[in-house]
Amino acid sequence: MPRIDHVAVETSDPDATAEFYEFVFGARIVKTEGHPVMAYVGNTGFAFHERDGPGGHTAVRVSEEERAAIKKRLEGEGIRFDEHDHDIAIGLFFRDPDGRQLEAITYKGGDDPRRS
Repeated sequence: MPRIDHVAVETSDPDATAEFYEFVFGARIVKTEGHPVMAYVGNTGFAFHERDGPGGHTAVRVSEEERAAIKKRLEGEGIRFDEHDHDIAIGLFFRDPDGRQLEAITYKGGDDPRRS
């Protein structure tokens, strides 16, 4: 079942931004080399990327089958997309009609290992 996985933003200081979310919301901070600093509030994460990263986006967690179906629908409508392997997950990036970037993300092995 699709659900919001994370909201990604770019910041000049990912650590300080994550600390703010920890202070205000009690977020659990996870830092993994080669990945953005994550702040988890319940089952939803905030991904804090350095500037000039992938850009702000909202990621919706989907199964492999759901991601394949989304990709097929996008192709059928001629909507541009890019697929990226993040090592721990595969993300299908595309834009909504107003230009907002979305990501349909599927974690390898079923669950985001940074959440534990």
